[in-house]
Amino acid sequence: MEIEQLCTELNFLLKKPRGLLLLRTNSKMIQKLILSINNYLEMIYQKKTEFQIIKEELREMMINLSHDLKTPLTTLSGYVQLLQIRYNEDHNNQQSIEAILEKLQAKTEQTSRMIMQFLNIAKIEAGDKKIECSQVDISRLCKEIVMEYYDILEINGFEVELNIETKPILIYSDKNAISCILHNLIDNALKYGADGKYFRLAVREMKQYIFIEVEDHGQGIAEDEQVYIFEKNYRGKAAKKQTNNGSGLGLAICRKLSEKIHAELRVNSLPKERTVFSLLLEKS
Repeated sequence: MEIEQLCTELNFLLKKPRGLLLLRTNSKMIQKLILSINNYLEMIYQKKTEFQIIKEELREMMINLSHDLKTPLTTLSGYVQLLQIRYNEDHNNQQSIEAILEKLQAKTEQTSRMIMQFLNIAKIEAGDKKIECSQVDISRLCKEIVMEYYDILEINGFEVELNIETKPILIYSDKNAISCILHNLIDNALKYGADGKYFRLAVREMKQYIFIEVEDHGQGIAEDEQVYIFEKNYRGKAAKKQTNNGSGLGLAICRKLSEKIHAELRVNSLPKERTVFSLLLEKS
């Protein structure tokens, strides 16, 4: 009789969005069964909630993707049309055509980076981003990455300070993940720190940790925003003021990759004075 009542209650529960099985019984076995069923139901409800959150985040991401790509794609189309007009007017005007081609290339690279960021965050959240650890020389890696930005820093008149030891600083981690984090942090420093004309990259070796710091003296991040800047699609006040403010995924990717390699990412910012992002890598 109790088993039959249990089945009836369970069938009723399955038609509801949420609820637990309640049945008074003196049978120890049935009590254990009810407890197991309720634990299983709780797990199902939790998975449903997580699915709804992921579904909503995916919907929001797709909206942002379509919105963020619309502007650069429209600009690309405009440059192509302008290029065609200039060429038809005077195809010997090489200087004008080259200027448009440079803008076209820059916008294409920006759009490509934006798409890659969306793909990266999707791979990380789907668990498809594999972590492949090997011995990494942090000193050498940081120097190589800074050299990629040498022309940009020089053209834009940045004061550059590098505090990187000449000796190798070895760690066992994922080189690609660290590179991706540093590229995103440096991109942000150049984009939002342009007003300060200052850039610093430092590597500090401690007993248990290796610190990599990226510093700029630009607009900075307000204290009330620092809690949210690693969230997906979040754009701070400084980013919103810019026309080409990106996808809002760079720092979210940095945080997720940091967690993947068991590192910690911190931020310390005094607006209009300095902003320092620190990556703490634990020595193995």
